[in-house]
Amino acid sequence: MLQKYPLVSAVIANYNRCDDLRKALMSLRMQDYPYLEIIVVDNASQDDSRLMLMREFPKVSIVALNENIGMDGYSVGFRQAKGELMFQMDNDSLLPDSHVVSEVVKRFQEGPSNLVGVATRVEECSGNDNSVDNIRRRDLRRGPVNTGGYHAGGVGFKKILLDEVGYYSRDIFLYGSEIYLTMKCLSKGYKIIYYPEILVLHRSSATARSPRSIFFEIRNRYWMVRHLFPRVRSVFLILQMMIHDLGYAVHKRAFRSLLQAWLEGLGPMPPSLKKKLLSDRREFQSKLDELYDMFSLSATLRRGCKVIQKRKSYAACFEEIQQ
Repeated sequence: MLQKYPLVSAVIANYNRCDDLRKALMSLRMQDYPYLEIIVVDNASQDDSRLMLMREFPKVSIVALNENIGMDGYSVGFRQAKGELMFQMDNDSLLPDSHVVSEVVKRFQEGPSNLVGVATRVEECSGNDNSVDNIRRRDLRRGPVNTGGYHAGGVGFKKILLDEVGYYSRDIFLYGSEIYLTMKCLSKGYKIIYYPEILVLHRSSATARSPRSIFFEIRNRYWMVRHLFPRVRSVFLILQMMIHDLGYAVHKRAFRSLLQAWLEGLGPMPPSLKKKLLSDRREFQSKLDELYDMFSLSATLRRGCKVIQKRKSYAACFEEIQQ
């Protein structure tokens, strides 16, 4: 039972995904939470997104931008939000239950005063064979789980704390923006807690995916390391990442994207990231160690071994069937 019903601002950033956006908004419309404002920040879409919003969702606040500013579109929505709490979701996310927003509010009310983010469990759901019940059974844990991270497909924020921390950086544009914001929150001593029982579905859409996605992915990782890690440690990690990214580019046939990522990622830092983000807080340092392990060469080799092992097991099964 909720203690009170603060206004919640649901914020979606959209770019050329009219059909996906419609489904996301329909799932928001089905929420049982009584005080919900919905803000859609449109990043200069060229499809029928804005027309659809005006025709089918007249109560939704539309912020129509003249350029695509990527993840920073959420920042525009956060600034406009009137709610005490905010709920960020992708335009290709779906809320499978009517009480998702209510559950997020409840966790904020039950949580510590320094709780800046309630991270939901965002699961990929691309086919009809993945029913909601089957997805739920994959992980029966209940929060709070203090992971210090979140998925942008579905996360709640306490506005007063996020206002203090700051929002997404326009320089990053997309891919990895969550990590930058997470580390800013942790550096201030705020908590992001994961609640796996609150489920959000994410249907990765092929529509409007940036053709430069590999470039952004690689470049932003180099910026992240240079922005967060002490100099010696960052150099050592970047050398390991370059080995990984060379193999990644071979696999993806994306040498041009790799070269561009190296040029920008190892060149002058953008204004918003020039100053290193440093903190001695335990949660910050723990997340830093986790990131180092995630992008190190040893982690890359471990992931590669798992892929090879899977392929071997598939081949063995196939041979058994053939026999």
